[in-house]
Amino acid sequence: MGIGKTPLCAAATGAAVLISVLAASGAAQAGPNLVANPNFDDNSPPFGTAPLDWTFTPAASESYFFVGAAPGFGAFSPPNSANFGAVGAFDDELSQVLATVPGTYSISFELAHDSTDSANDFSVTFGGTTIFSLVNAAAFPYTLETFSAVTTSSLTTLAFFGREKLAWYDLDNVSVTLISTAVPEPATWSMMLVGFAGLGFAEYRRLR
Repeated sequence: MGIGKTPLCAAATGAAVLISVLAASGAAQAGPNLVANPNFDDNSPPFGTAPLDWTFTPAASESYFFVGAAPGFGAFSPPNSANFGAVGAFDDELSQVLATVPGTYSISFELAHDSTDSANDFSVTFGGTTIFSLVNAAAFPYTLETFSAVTTSSLTTLAFFGREKLAWYDLDNVSVTLISTAVPEPATWSMMLVGFAGLGFAEYRRLR
């Protein structure tokens, strides 16, 4: 009776180890939006001031940033969008520090550009790495931009940079969500091998 149970116990143990390791590896996870005040609607600050939960760094000269409904396309999700219109050679910056775990993230936002000219740029960084960049772009309506990026840090900065001498870049509906956690460490792979070995031994005992 006891011998008959041994393979089942071993198989159950091996399977439990394997399942727990696969869960720890973070395969196919998805998380909530990490961005606070993603639509810039929680308050309507004075001109040249950051919206709630964000940090605003003005251009070195000729800053021109505001939160509200910009001329042209207005807000994608009223009442507010974040609007970049620095008129010099430097960008205004809007950023937020996010609490993250090492892994892959999906970053998305709605972006519109009000004018076709040769005095504009817009870029986005995640953890200091540029994931999106425009220079002297033509006008376009609100467009959903989506990217994936990896971070290994517990704190990751999402930052938007823009200038537009003649018009505006309008930003709305910012989202950062976890896609999957980091690839298992070598020690985790060792645990997985132990789990597979347990399953193999159990099957061997069963067949005998």
